[in-house]
Amino acid sequence: MTITSMQALLKAGEVDKARARAESVLSTNKNHRDALLTLAKLASVDGDWARAEELLNRATKDGVEDTDSRLVRAALASEKGDLDGARALYTQVILESTQNPRAEAHFGLGFLLAAEEDFPGARKSLQRAVELEPEVAAYRFHLARILFALEELKLALPQLEKALELNPLHPPTYVIWSVVLQQLGEMETAENLLRQGLKLIPDHPELLNQLGAVLAARGNVSESYSLAKRLAVQFPDDASMQGNLARMMMATGHRQEALDVCRSLAHRGLSTAQTKSIEAMVLESMEPPDIEGAVSAWREAMDLDPNDWACANNLGNLLMRWEEGNADERLTAAAEILEEALRRAPSRAEPLLNLALVTARRGDKAKAQALARDVLKKAPAGEKELREQAERLIKTLG
Repeated sequence: MTITSMQALLKAGEVDKARARAESVLSTNKNHRDALLTLAKLASVDGDWARAEELLNRATKDGVEDTDSRLVRAALASEKGDLDGARALYTQVILESTQNPRAEAHFGLGFLLAAEEDFPGARKSLQRAVELEPEVAAYRFHLARILFALEELKLALPQLEKALELNPLHPPTYVIWSVVLQQLGEMETAENLLRQGLKLIPDHPELLNQLGAVLAARGNVSESYSLAKRLAVQFPDDASMQGNLARMMMATGHRQEALDVCRSLAHRGLSTAQTKSIEAMVLESMEPPDIEGAVSAWREAMDLDPNDWACANNLGNLLMRWEEGNADERLTAAAEILEEALRRAPSRAEPLLNLALVTARRGDKAKAQALARDVLKKAPAGEKELREQAERLIKTLG
């Protein structure tokens, strides 16, 4: 049994057959290099890194390295946090395999670049992996994720469609595809897709959770709330599921219950940016509002997710509206936080508009006008309210 035939099984998704054949070979030859490397790859896919390393060491005990051993070694280096070492190994395989290019190397490099948020670089590597092995669902799925991150939504759709065709039992594909459809405004299609997935993978929590979000966006609050409660009971220590329940409680007017859920999570050290944001919104909506509590909750949300621009934008907006204390200090703090929101999401128009409003209130009319004009450049034509606010600000400032 050669590595080629074992790899052919792996690429075809016949994991169990590849594993069985490799183990069969090892039963008669415990040092069979190709079988050891095949099982090492499978162990790395399974996340059994200790076994992967042990198998790799047995396969290379004579000191001989080749493309397949380097691919496993690169995956191990990546898992250990040696990103430079992993990148070097993947690059070496790519350079050495120009006559017989290995899609795994391009995929591995793309995965590393995505983790480093080099999305253009990741896109290039993952596209090459798809070109080399178009029938591997994982390559298409991760390429779609990168295209989504780059806001190339319509380009992501065919990749997701093909990925699901190749592997219809992969829940994350349904979830990402439904999110893309939501972004494109195709809410009914998103719901139908998730229900289709649940027929094939009944009661899968990821799919149920995402279906609840789509149903809420479509106005089907009762079914969405029912799903949120069901999942929260099933997963009492899952902060995401508990957060979604709190969100639905808040949306249906059960604000104190939502606050209780968020504070229970905080007490157990399970707070997330989502639950702290919900806590902040509930505190803002109380009679009278607990502004200090809301400010504290928004700050915690910012710290819990350094990439979330919305919590920073909301905190800046709140500080701008707050009427107590030293106005100059509050507006200065608001401006700094809104600048952080823009750093986190430079393409978003909302924090830019809020920054323009704060800047105007601080008396810098010229800068405020310039920021408002930038809003008109960034805000899509469909965001009429944002554009109208920016136009009004420009006109008011003369």
